[in-house]
Amino acid sequence: MKVIQRLYELQELELGGAKDSPEAKLRIESIRKETPEPIMGHYDRLLARGKRAVAMVRHGVCTGCRIKLPSGSYAALIRDDDISMCENCGRYLLLSPEEQPEPIQLPAQQVQPPPPPVEQKPKPTRRTAKRKKQVPKEPASVRSES
Repeated sequence: MKVIQRLYELQELELGGAKDSPEAKLRIESIRKETPEPIMGHYDRLLARGKRAVAMVRHGVCTGCRIKLPSGSYAALIRDDDISMCENCGRYLLLSPEEQPEPIQLPAQQVQPPPPPVEQKPKPTRRTAKRKKQVPKEPASVRSES
């Protein structure tokens, strides 16, 4: 997610040694303005506790707390559906660059013209057999008399 990538960049700028340079200050200010306020609030709370707010995920493990992510959380992180947070330490999660899946490019499909219409013959009707009149059977007692 681009928001988390920006947060990671912000974290590197703020915790790195170059935060006093004018370019870094401008970049920090612009990232803080671009990021939604609830996300920045959580980010600042984590930094106030002395924690890094964004942790990389390598081989399905949060590098902030060293706990393996549940498979569903890891799959959601790979799909990049939403902002993911570690269920154990509360840090924002960012998939490490070497683990990010490459976009799948499907081969261009050639458009083929539809096949010519086939003439449909009328369905043959089913002949119904005329039912024979059923002759009632004589009871056994009647047969024995003759």
